[in-house]
Parts: sequence; structure tokens; C-alpha cells
Amino acid sequence: MKIFENNKLFKYIYGILIVLGLALIVFTYNNHNLYKETIVKIIKVDDKYLSTEDVTFGYKEDIYEQVIKARILNGEDKNKIVSITNEYHKGEAYDQRFVVGDELFVTTYKKDKKISSVSINGYKRDKYVVILIVSFVLIIGLVGKFKGLLSVVSVFINIVIFYLLIHLNAIKDINLVLLSFIGSIIFSVICLTLVSGVNKKTFSAIISSVISIFLITFISLIVIKITQYSGIRFEQMELLTRPYEGIFISEIILGGLGAIMDVSISISSSLNELMEKNKKISVKKLTKSGFNIGQDIMGTMVNVLFFTYVCMGIANLTIYFRNGITIANLLSEYISLEMTRALTGAIGIVLTIPISIFITLLLYKRGLNND
Repeated sequence: MKIFENNKLFKYIYGILIVLGLALIVFTYNNHNLYKETIVKIIKVDDKYLSTEDVTFGYKEDIYEQVIKARILNGEDKNKIVSITNEYHKGEAYDQRFVVGDELFVTTYKKDKKISSVSINGYKRDKYVVILIVSFVLIIGLVGKFKGLLSVVSVFINIVIFYLLIHLNAIKDINLVLLSFIGSIIFSVICLTLVSGVNKKTFSAIISSVISIFLITFISLIVIKITQYSGIRFEQMELLTRPYEGIFISEIILGGLGAIMDVSISISSSLNELMEKNKKISVKKLTKSGFNIGQDIMGTMVNVLFFTYVCMGIANLTIYFRNGITIANLLSEYISLEMTRALTGAIGIVLTIPISIFITLLLYKRGLNND
């Protein structure tokens, strides 16, 4: 669309976003009075070594105590100075070390209308989240121009839709796999249309993404039914009260969707560009080019998916290795879910390449040279 090629309009919108972003950051730095929970800002910290604790397998960890002085930033006790004691382990796995400048949510306990003690509930993180969001929007807009801003819009729309899907499952008890599959179609349409516009290459990418998602869903169901759940350790999802397989397959569908959309739009856009440059290019040459392009992006996208899933368990992996778990047991007992998700998603990426080539050539068949 021509409106998205107007540089003056983009600069105007981008300028507004910068002003709004800065205003939002300033607001979150000064929004303490909007919270009912008491907020304090640390003004002084004294650390003191207490002892060394034997954790496991000969591993030792030092324990420290902090005496914290903090100023209350909201409520009826605003500007009062309070003292807080905080104990933490050096590794900070289950507790935290605080520093001057940190803002914390606390609970105050009173005796004779005076504050007798204070307990820490957690960090006030909203300003950091806002800084990240504003930075993300401005950077993606600077690099991607209008398309970058539209991709941000698609992300926020998809977040709302994702929430609605989970809500329907939780409240109406609608099948989660069905909701995830329907959601993947909606996500694909919104994301690809906003970023690439309404055209043949977008249509091709949407169809290719949906077909690929359907195939990996079907493959996942077949594998689970044939193996009767053996080999996949659903015990790692033991905190869930709902059927494991539904959530597991939904994770595969939605987790692999981004990579599959990326592959499908890359293939369809590349083939579209080749046809625009050479109107007489043959189907055979287009097919060969499509597979060459697919091979170039396949390796990187498979690795992206692998690291995305496996890195979700870094914290647990660290604990497992510290407790002497062998790699064999780790793969079979502890990260079988992550490996299965990664491998199934990788299959979806590989299948997307020929599917995208076939769908694109089918849509552009008229006018192509069949030699």
C-alpha cells in the first residue's frame, strides 16, 4: 500500500511514538501512589557473612545477611525510613541480594501505630518492563519502518487472541488442541497479512503454514497413540491438573508456528521475487531455487527452535548437573519433553519447504513456463 511508503508520515508517527514512550517511562518511575501495596526504595545496604552451608554432593554455599535501610514511597507512611533484614545465599537460587536503588514491594507490621517490622514481597519491575517494551517498539520501527510497526501491532493482537483462547479452554473447557489449531490459523492470517499485505505470496504463506501445522499436529497425535505415551516423560508436567497430551501438543503447535511462518513467507517471497525479475522462468528452475533457498534457511531455523525449547530448561539443567545426573538419564528422564517438542517442530519446518514451494507454484501456475 502506498500509504506505507510515505516517509514523512512514518517520521511523524515515529516521533509521536518516541514522545509517548518517554512519557510512559517517566510515568512508571513516578507511579508509586497508584499501588495499594507499600513500596520502598533502598537507600543503604550493609552485608554481613553468616555461615557456609553444605548443600549436596560436597557443594558448599555461603550465606549472608543484609541490613537494609529504605524509604517508603507511598501510602500513609510515605517518606518514613524503615529497617529490613534480608538473608540470602551466594548463589541466589531461592533468595535474592538487594542493592541501593532497588524498589521493593513490602508488607509493614505495626505495633501501637508504629512500624515494628517489614517483610519483602518482591521487586517493583514495571519500569524495567516498560523500558524493554518501548525500546522494542522503537528499535523495530527504526529498522523495519512501517512493516516493523505493523509486526508490533500483530504481536499485541495475537497476545489478546492467545489470552481469549486460554480463557475459552479454562472457562468453557473447549478442547485445547482444537483451540490451538484454530488460533494458529488466526495468528498466521493476522501476522502475515499485516506484515506482507494482501497478495498472492501472503496467501501462499498462510496456506503453507496451516498445512504444516496440521501435519505436525497429526504426526504428534499418531506418535503418542502408537507409543502409548512411553518415551515421553509427562511427569515433568506433574503440576498440571489437565490432560498432559493436550497441553503438550498445543505447545508444539504454537511453539513451532513462528518458525513455520518465517520459512513459508521466505519461500513464497523469494519465488515471487524470482518471477517478478524473470517472467519466463520455468517451473523446474523455480522449484530448484525454492529448495536451495529452503536448504539455506532450514538449518538455522531448526537450531532456533532447538535452542528455544532446550534453553527453557537451563535453570533445571544446572541443578540436575550439580546433583550428578548423567547425560543419558538427562535425555531420557528430564528433558524428553523439550527434545520431543524441538524434533517435532523441526519436522514441521522441513515439511514447510516443499509445501510452500508447491503452494506458491500452484497459485502462480498461470503464465509460468513449464519447461
